[in-house]
Amino acid sequence: IQSTTLTLQNLIDQYYKKHLHEQRFDQLRVQLGQKISAVAAKLRTKAQLFDEQLEQAEQADAYRQYADLVMANLQMCQPGLCQLSVPDFESGCSVKIPLDPNQSGIQNAQAFYKRHQKLRRSRLAVEPLRTAVYLELGYVEAVESMLTQFNRYHDENDWLALVEIQQELIQQGYGLEKSTHSQNKPKRTRGKTKHTGKDRGIVDESSQPLQYFSPNGFEVLIGRNNRQNDRLTGRTAGDYDLWFHTQEIPGSHVLLRLPPGAVADTSDLQFVANLAAYYSRARQSVQVPVVYTQPRHVYKPKGAKPGMVIYRHERIIWGQPQHVHTILGRDNNGM
Repeated sequence: IQSTTLTLQNLIDQYYKKHLHEQRFDQLRVQLGQKISAVAAKLRTKAQLFDEQLEQAEQADAYRQYADLVMANLQMCQPGLCQLSVPDFESGCSVKIPLDPNQSGIQNAQAFYKRHQKLRRSRLAVEPLRTAVYLELGYVEAVESMLTQFNRYHDENDWLALVEIQQELIQQGYGLEKSTHSQNKPKRTRGKTKHTGKDRGIVDESSQPLQYFSPNGFEVLIGRNNRQNDRLTGRTAGDYDLWFHTQEIPGSHVLLRLPPGAVADTSDLQFVANLAAYYSRARQSVQVPVVYTQPRHVYKPKGAKPGMVIYRHERIIWGQPQHVHTILGRDNNGM
């Protein structure tokens, strides 16, 4: 009877412990999702503003053309004239130039030259700012996409992967509470070794990527956050592996592990492409462009944010994320 009582008590303890972990997981997931969505919204607003400023600045050349044409046709600029129609220097087509009737031809030309210089300076100033905003937006949208895939708590690895996203956002300066960060810091795991790729023999205290197996039995690893993505691409990937990612769409880094001499056939490539599409922002799409290449052709630019890479010598395959549901039905690793 005592043994039965202890067993029942253990089951109750495990139930409430898991329930507590689920609450903790959901709370952090919502907190991070709200924060990163707010950051993304601000960046999109800023990007739109820069787009509008750059569009206005693109008119700089038109004002230079107006000024040159007015200077070449000063004899036609009579007092009180509101518009000047003259042929273009190159095409010969008629160009209609709006004039200030209260100013002379030279004064109108000078005003156009000043407008040209102002817009040109604006373009030079806005272009790098716009580029920086879109780079940051790409990074933030990638994190946002990863967070949406943490649907529910399964085990401690889910919690570790989520906390690593929180740690990354704090390191990147996105204003999360440090006190919350310290409370959520995962406990160190001792004696847990992951024997994959270049990490063989190293004690691993981080969260682990998702794992699947292709139709021909090749291991497939999928990053759940940028720490895992950087690790898969920069450390785990071997010379014979293939690296997959959705084309120009935020998503996970996906690695098809291939031993020396092995060749992945069409079914393997399609299987991995479907997974790459599923673990991306385009999960709800019917077909998603996925690139794949050898890991040696994937580079991390100097100063790039976590998870950001560039690649070359890629091939394109169309992933079909809807087919992954059948895989998840056979596997408990899905998010």
